[in-house]
Amino acid sequence: MTKKKHKGKRAAGGKAKAPGLGNMHPVVQQAIANGARLDRGTFEVASIENPLGEVVIRGELRRHKAVRRVPRFETLYRTKVIDRTVFACLEWYWQRLGLAQSGLVKCQLDTSGRCGDMSRHVGRGEAAMAARSDVSWARGYIPDNDLRRVFDGVMGSLEEEGGDSFEVIGARVYPTISVDRAKRKASSAFKIAANHLLAGIGSHVLNMREAA
Repeated sequence: MTKKKHKGKRAAGGKAKAPGLGNMHPVVQQAIANGARLDRGTFEVASIENPLGEVVIRGELRRHKAVRRVPRFETLYRTKVIDRTVFACLEWYWQRLGLAQSGLVKCQLDTSGRCGDMSRHVGRGEAAMAARSDVSWARGYIPDNDLRRVFDGVMGSLEEEGGDSFEVIGARVYPTISVDRAKRKASSAFKIAANHLLAGIGSHVLNMREAA
């Protein structure tokens, strides 16, 4: 039997992969196996810091791999649909919304896995309330009509998860027109809404970034 046939036989007798997972990164496959929902938006494998402290092996800082959901607005920035200043405002909004929704504050962890000095951290309730106030303030610059509904569909709100495609959002916000036209209209509406956000909070966000 030739080497090629041997390889084919071993492949046939090997462990079968789940349908559609063959070309996925092993970390993504493991996330799906653990029950992660990867059906909303784009996902990628990213390197993250070790929450229990730095680990150096043979002089190299080792980093963990994790599945990261790529926000739709980040995909728009990568494809040059929105510019850097608009992206900065959307990123700030998304981070504040995440804090407002979770009410959690990232805690410094020592190498034992215990939380560090909590006196250095704002209480989670106080931080969440401040974030909710920021989100309400920022959303106030977006007209309360179809623009805000499209914006919430992409970015999320305190009541909505967000992360939907323009096709899904268009069908929901503009149900009386064709799917293709509704998709294009939703895409245009989001860019208009994002520019309203930039006009309202742009100087605040950019000043904070310069001061950081």
